[in-house]
Parts: sequence; structure tokens; C-alpha cells
Amino acid sequence: MFINKNELEFSEWWNKIIFEGGLADNRYKIKGLFVWMPYGFSLMKMVKKNWDNLFEQNNISELYFPLFVPQEYAKQNESWWNSFKEQAFYVLGYFDNEKKVFLRPTGEPAMYPMFSLWIRSHRDLPLRVYETVSSFRNETKSTKTFVRDVEIGPWYEIHTVHSTREEAEAEIELGIKMNDIIFDNLAVSRLKVRKPIQDCFPGSVGAIEFYTLLNDKLVENASCNNLGQAYAKAFNIKFFDENEKEQFAWQTCTGNGERFLSAIIGNHSDDKGLVLPPVVAPIQVAIIPIKISVDEINKLNLDFSNLRVKEFPVGKSIGDVRYKTEKMGIPLRIEIGPNEISEKKAVLIWRNGKKESCLFSDLNKVVVTGLDNFQKDLRLASENEMIKRIKICDNKIDAKKADIAIIGWCGSAECSDWLQTDLEKELIGMTLEKKKVKCLHCEKDGEATYFSKSY
Repeated sequence: MFINKNELEFSEWWNKIIFEGGLADNRYKIKGLFVWMPYGFSLMKMVKKNWDNLFEQNNISELYFPLFVPQEYAKQNESWWNSFKEQAFYVLGYFDNEKKVFLRPTGEPAMYPMFSLWIRSHRDLPLRVYETVSSFRNETKSTKTFVRDVEIGPWYEIHTVHSTREEAEAEIELGIKMNDIIFDNLAVSRLKVRKPIQDCFPGSVGAIEFYTLLNDKLVENASCNNLGQAYAKAFNIKFFDENEKEQFAWQTCTGNGERFLSAIIGNHSDDKGLVLPPVVAPIQVAIIPIKISVDEINKLNLDFSNLRVKEFPVGKSIGDVRYKTEKMGIPLRIEIGPNEISEKKAVLIWRNGKKESCLFSDLNKVVVTGLDNFQKDLRLASENEMIKRIKICDNKIDAKKADIAIIGWCGSAECSDWLQTDLEKELIGMTLEKKKVKCLHCEKDGEATYFSKSY
């Protein structure tokens, strides 16, 4: 993991990693927009394939809603509208636009008016759907590729509608489990917190948010929102229950997307370049023929079944090819030349620097096992880094020094303002387990709460 407390130097490293690794080109002449490069988009598609399979396994159906949202839909929920109207991009045609539409910052105002048309009876529930889209927000803060962009995407949004509060709460638990699986496949440790109600998604009654490490800070990286009945009441999403009594529905939403890549880069990459977890790496193994042709490699009939492999022919310099595969974060490089052919052995160089030789006959088994161990090592390193940064503190001096401090907070805005100022940290959220702790500012009864710097 690369850490540099000089934010300017870290940003330079960040942009270099992304550009030289072939993920994206952020020289596009609109702030907050970038071009997905083929390798980067392949990585994003691997992550997306992961969530597509996961949602399908859990019977969540995929659909797609229009990019344009009419203001009349959005204004049905004033709390949402007041939160996003200044971040929205408004759409104008060549002539005056009488429809007054904007690009979606989130999916709710496009989806929920349609939900109210689809749902009539308890037999129509639960409704459990998702879409993978781009969302657009007019960011006034500084932007950072894969962390804070004007166009956010690819981005999944799961939206569910239920007949009871208990079903909605169970859906939140499932959302947490699915995000845990996604992060495990990224080999990334995450901090899960309960958000204070005033910091929740507009109109929701509770939220669980995930945070991952990025440099010396945290970054929000997925959320599971219990919307209660607020949106159902705003968008008139009602159903007749088994007793023919009309009820408002209960709703949840969960989302994340390209920011998963920030977790990969922030947790695994180093001063040499990208380091990709094998589960989602577009290329798991780079084959480098040295002083032989690719055809000679193919004639060896090496077993690379169930592996994502690419050959990198050597041009003028073997060093250039090694440098390229290192920058791309490919977990394993296999080099084969005349000596290796005569000895029927391959040279394996892992992205973490480990080097070994292996008989051609054992290659598939050794590589599969090695990739699994590489994944586990990345995850363990990420977990250890997270644990190292968290400290339970009972005084402001220790809390100010800690990267991630757990302290008591009574829940009042006044105390959170004081604590954030005193500690020079932001309130991240309460621990998942409700732990009673005296507020570090007013000493009244409170809860164990995370404070840290964040993007």
C-alpha cells in the first residue's frame, strides 16, 4: 500500500498509476470526466461481472431506466430534490426545453414513479431490481479519478420494495453480505458503520456504509440504505394487503460502482505500479517468450485452462515488457526461453517479487494455488493495515493522534461539531455493535463512534 501524507504528491502518484497502468486517461477537457482505456474497462467489467452473478444468484432482476429524469418526478420528494437540485445537470435541446429534465444523480426519482404504477397488491411484492448505469453530479469539490467524478459509472443501484419493515431490514442484511463478498473478491478490508440519521440518504431511516483505506484517510465505498416508508409516501407506492387494506410499502436501496477500483488501487498498489487481485484481474498471467517465438510457446501445449492468460512478445527489450506487466499489476509473469524448454521448466515471477521455477507438467496446479495464495496475502495485508490504524481512545490527545479513533459520542450535533474541530477528523459513523461509551466532549451517555479523516 502506497502512503504519502503530502496530498499533492499522492495525487501525482495516483494519476500516474492510473495512466501508466492503462486504466484511464483523465486528460479529457471537462473537469471530473475521463476516458476508460481498454484495460481499465476490462477490469471494471470483471468487477461488474462479479456483482451481476451475485445479484442473479440472489434473485435480483436487472432492468434499465432512462438517463433523463423529469423535474416533476423529482419534486414528488422534496427532501431528495433539495439535496440534489444544485448538483444536477439540466438538459436543454436546441430549442427551449419545456419538459425541464435533468441527468440522473441517483435512480430514485426516475424509478419510484414507475414503481407506483407497477405495484397494486401484496402479490406484486417483493419487487427486487437493479440497474447498472452512469449517474451525474456537478461536483464543486476537487475531483479524483475513481473517487469523486462528475460521471459516476458504471454504477449499480439495487432498489427493493417490501410489504413489511422486517422484510426491508432482512434485505439490508443481504445487501451487507453481498458487499462483503464483493470486497473479499477485491481482497480489500472495509470498515462498516451505522450512519447517524442526519447523515443518511435523504429521507431514509438508517444506513450501513462501507469505508475503505485510501492513503492516510478513509473513503466511503458502498452503502445499504433503509428508506423506510418515506419514499413510498412521497411517490405514492401503495399496495392492498391480504385483508384488502391499503398500505404504504417499505423500501431499500444499495449502490456502488467504479469506486471499487479506488479500493483496489488504494489498498494494493505500490511505488512500482498497480497490483491487481487475481479474482478480478483481466490478465492473471503474463507469458513472456525470451529469445523464442510465441508459436514455440504454443507448441508446448501448457495447461492454462480456467486462467486468464496473455502472451507478451519481446521486442527490442525484455526490460520494457517486464516493466509494462508490472505497471499493469498482473499478478504473475511466466518467462520461458531456450533453457527453460530444454529443462522443461518455467520461471515464475510474482508481482510481490517472489520468484520460483516449476515443471511444465505441474504448471497449472502451481499457478492456481499461487494465485489463490496471492489473493489471500493481499487481503491479509489490507486487513492488517486497517487494524493497525484503528485505536480505541478515551482522551482527545490520543484520539487526535490516531488515524481512525473510536470514541464516545452522545449523538448531538453540537458535540459532533466540537469533536470534529478538536480532533481535526470527521465523524464517520457508529460501530455496528451498539456500545455504550461516555461522550468524549460532554461526558453524557453515548455510543462508540469512528472519527477519521476522509475524502
